[in-house]
Amino acid sequence: WCGPCQMMAPILEQVGAHLRGRLQVIKIDTDRYPGIASQYGIQALPTLVLFKKGQPVDHIEGAMQAPQLIQHLQTLI
Repeated sequence: WCGPCQMMAPILEQVGAHLRGRLQVIKIDTDRYPGIASQYGIQALPTLVLFKKGQPVDHIEGAMQAPQLIQHLQTLI
């Protein structure tokens, strides 16, 4: 599986814990569910698709450190 995705796993856990109650982190295996990747235009991994009220509001491609990701997410939630 993709190295940067594995690197992001603990970062996403940290972000989810920091923003608990304000957002939910869901991981999708794009090899197993290629239709979801196609539906949301995911062409590179890792890609984060941010949803608000059931609608995608932002895409983030590539690995990002927890503080930067938290700061970015706080502007959207």
